[in-house]
This record gives sequence, structure tokens and C-alpha cells, in this order.
Amino acid sequence: MKNIILYYNSLSLLKKNLLVPLIGIISILPFYFFILSNTMNMNSNMQEINLELIHLNECTFNNISILEKILNQLNSAVAAKELEWVANSEAHANEIKSNLQKHLQTDYGDDIKKVLDSFLDYYAFAKSVSTKLINSNYSYENISEDTELLVKKYNNIYEMFNALRLNIKDKIAQNMNSIYENSNSIISNGSYIFILWFSISISVTFFISRDFKFRINQIVQETREIASGDADFNKRLCIVSYDELGDVTKSINLFINKLHQEHEELVKAKKELKSLYVLDSLTKLYNRVKIDEIIDTELQRINRYTNNSVFSIILIDIDHFKSINDTYGHLAGDSVLEEFALILKNNARATDYVGRWGGEEFIIICVETDTHGSMAVAEKLRTAIDKFDFTTVGHKTASFGVASSTKGIDAKTILDNADKALYKAKNSGRNQVVNYSELP
Repeated sequence: MKNIILYYNSLSLLKKNLLVPLIGIISILPFYFFILSNTMNMNSNMQEINLELIHLNECTFNNISILEKILNQLNSAVAAKELEWVANSEAHANEIKSNLQKHLQTDYGDDIKKVLDSFLDYYAFAKSVSTKLINSNYSYENISEDTELLVKKYNNIYEMFNALRLNIKDKIAQNMNSIYENSNSIISNGSYIFILWFSISISVTFFISRDFKFRINQIVQETREIASGDADFNKRLCIVSYDELGDVTKSINLFINKLHQEHEELVKAKKELKSLYVLDSLTKLYNRVKIDEIIDTELQRINRYTNNSVFSIILIDIDHFKSINDTYGHLAGDSVLEEFALILKNNARATDYVGRWGGEEFIIICVETDTHGSMAVAEKLRTAIDKFDFTTVGHKTASFGVASSTKGIDAKTILDNADKALYKAKNSGRNQVVNYSELP
């Protein structure tokens, strides 16, 4: 019996139907061509998914990820006042442009053309605004209007990418439904032949029908889950035969494998994007966005409780940093920033938040730390920097401004206090720590 089942599973759909001994040639041929036609339609739909839609779907995911990289790169360029970084984003923009142009000849050519035009318009405007921000030191006429328009353009292109992705998903769902309809058509429209068969022929046909239906329903259930976005990536269809439905099953498993891979890549990309959102790309310290969030959290905490909660802020500026870029070049300047950040991380406390405030300025948030404790932290860092031998430039120093929170203080005030203390330190000879509370 086992050998019979293995032989049956090795047969094609045509040969399985030929097992019915009492079906005449006239009845057999129409039934065969009917099944063959529907099977070809199913294979055609699967080929469209594998050859076009998967690549287009992958391209859309990649473009969304690259768009986020462009945004972060331009933001970093503005924060660091580096025009060269703005130009560096051109490579990512060209990658998106190339990805879209590859698919202009597909069924989605018109939609892709609109997305491409909108992206080029957004990117050109984003470069222009970033350049003006850097050149004007964050202040020029119509900055508010330009910023608002830039956000609208970004949101628009982001929504267009998502809309294109949803259209592709709908097309996949349509192809899967077509497979479902063709498969059911094989069963429903072919059932009328059953009445022509003798008892044994009907028994054999019933067995074949149940086999088809079981595997087709398995395919339909799995494809519906894929179309709805609920696919179990740890599950694969069981291939029990080598006929056309077995080929369809193999194609679906290949599609699930591809989706699984894309899902893993997307999860990885999300983690990287999350890291880019909170970390400075050069120093790997917290960026200004994250530091602002931490300060707001600390202010809410000390204003919520009636106990003596306190935190302190240390602003740090590398002394005579401009001379490094002028003398050794920007690459040497970047190297100093990286080494400087490493000194701060290695010598700050585990509970401190270390970030890059902008350019050669850094910031440390000392939670649950009063003026005395934060001054000790700052002095330890100053000493470590003073003793360090930087690559290429050798000895460098830094100036420190310290300010502590008080009940009811806001973010702007405590940052201004720390900045005033830093200003005093720089104007009093540099390479020293100044506490705001000690200023006259």
C-alpha cells in the first residue's frame, strides 16, 4: 500500500486522472485541458509574484529605509554644520532614483513615476533648506515656512512609498485569490464528469478529488495568511507530491522564504534606524533629540515629587577646536571628536547620560546629582582629557560649565545657566570647570 501511495504521489495531474479506467478519450481530454489551463494560470500568477512583485516589494522596503537614512544624514549635517555631509546624501538619493527607474516599465510605472517626481522634488528642497540653515547659522528669512513645507513634502513622499507598498500587497492578494478561484474551478467544474464513471471509477475519482482539495485548501489558507500579513515564517507547506500543485507549493514556500528574509532585514533596519534616531552618527553618543527627551523626563521627575530630587547638567567645549580643522583638516577633527567622546564615556558614571550637543560641544546629564557631585564628575573628566594624547594633534584641553536644577526650573533656563558657566570658563583661560551657582 505504501508503494502504491508513493507511485500515486509521483504522478502528474493528467496521469492521476487517467487512473480512472472507464473514462473515454473524449471525456478525458477536455478534463485534462481544463486542469492544464487552470494550472498554467496558477503558475503564471506565481511567476508574476516571484519575478516582479517580490523585487518591487523589496525595492519599496529598501526605499523607505534609504529615505530615513537621507533624513538622518541631512539632520546630522545641519546639527554639525557640515555642508559636505549634505552632499554625501546624494548617494542615497541616487540609490532611490535608480531603484524606482528600474521598475518604470512595470504595471506600476505611472505610480512609480509620480513617486520618483515627488521624491526628487522633496530631496532638492531638503538639500536647499539644509544648506541655507548651515550657511545662515540656523537663522534666515522664511525659515519657519521652509521648515513646515519640508515636513509636508517628507510626509507626502513617505505616504506615497507606503501607498505603493500597499498596492503591491493588494496585487499579491489578487494573484493569490486567482489561484484560489482556479483551484476551486478545477474541482467544481470538473465534478460533472464523476456521474459518467462506474462505481470503481467514482471511488478512484473521489480519492483524487479529496487529495486535490486537501492540498488546495492548504495552499489557499497559507496564501490568505500571506496576503493578510499574518504568515508564520516558521511554517512551510508540506510537499507530498511532484505534480503541478507540488510545484505551486514549492513556489509558495520560496515566496515565504523570501518574505521571511525581508522581514528579518526589515527588523534589522528598524533597529538600525532606532539607533540612528537617538545616537550621533560620528561619536555614537546620544544626539540632541535624545538629550532633550532625557532633560524633559528629569524635569518632570523633580517637579512631580516633593522630595529633594535634583539633577545637573555639564556642558563641555573642546578648546580651540577650530584650529584643528584649519591646521590638520576635517578628518583629523572628526578623529578628535571620536576620541573625545570615548574619553567621556569611559570616565563618566554608569548613571550619567553622555551626548553630543553640537559641533565640538558635548553634554552630560547627571541624574540624582547635586552641584558638589557634578563638579566632581566634571573635574574628573577635565583631568582625563588634559592627560590624553590625541592622535595627530597631541595635547588638547576642554572647558566645562555646570548647572544644577531647582524646583520649577525649565529646560531652557538650566541649559542657559550651564552655557553661561561654560562661557565664563572659556573666557577665564579655558581648561577649567565653572559652576553657575558661583557666578557673580
